Amino acid sequence: MIATMADTVSFSAAPATRLDDLPFTALGGQPAFAPGTIEPFVREPRIAVLAYVRADGRPGQAPIWYTYRDGAFFLSTTTGSPKHRALARDPRVCLTIQDERPPYRAILADGSVTLEPVPQGAADPTAGMAVRYFGRVAAAEYERMTAEEYAAKGLTLITLRPKELRGFDNTRAIGGAVLAFVRLRDRLPIPRAWL
Repeated sequence: MIATMADTVSFSAAPATRLDDLPFTALGGQPAFAPGTIEPFVREPRIAVLAYVRADGRPGQAPIWYTYRDGAFFLSTTTGSPKHRALARDPRVCLTIQDERPPYRAILADGSVTLEPVPQGAADPTAGMAVRYFGRVAAAEYERMTAEEYAAKGLTLITLRPKELRGFDNTRAIGGAVLAFVRLRDRLPIPRAWL
């Protein structure tokens, strides 16, 4: 059964919470994020990975765009898609947002999602995601590519208000000079094996 608007809480009705105020567990002995750095990190246009439970109990994962506002992550999926059906059956998720650059950072947000039709106009918290990730020119092409499917099937808003966070920020484990070197080493005109 697919969740309906009546089964959910509207994204504007929930109280605002800052991610930096949530409980945080550093993973694997790695450094935690410094106070006040989690929200700037997740506001950057990073591709997230949404983990959820499939109908047969196996874990499912999907790369996904998101926006963040007032303690909540907003994502969308095609209505009736396998991901939508799985989330309607079991709303438990883990959203991973990571920095692909060495020495790596990541936030894992655990919680349960709510589902509702994507609101129209200014009320849509996912409006402008294609521009955020692609820029205006490529976003226009992406929107042309997906317009027919989205019009035919509709979009469902996925809202995650995490209760706790896990992760690490390895940029805090090394000094500024080493951090700059690690990020530039692939661009240096010498064999990487020497570095």
